[in-house]
Amino acid sequence: MNQQILDKYCVETIGYAVSKIGKIKKVTDRTIHVDWGTKVMIYLNKDFKWIPVTKEEIEKKYKKNKFTDAMLKRALELGFTIQ
Repeated sequence: MNQQILDKYCVETIGYAVSKIGKIKKVTDRTIHVDWGTKVMIYLNKDFKWIPVTKEEIEKKYKKNKFTDAMLKRALELGFTIQ
């Protein structure tokens, strides 16, 4: 992993619904720090299972009906435009 994923987002889903949105805050040689809104989790590079995506990719892929109420609020706080 490298600095190219810094400030990108991670999305976790349950079925079809977005259940978590995280923002990559820090990348080191061994770890990746993801802010999930409620807390920042630190993952070893080998344990990081998400594909980092941009804000635009999330806005294009996930429509409003795919978000839980809490994650829709989080998306709006992060500056996403959800339709």
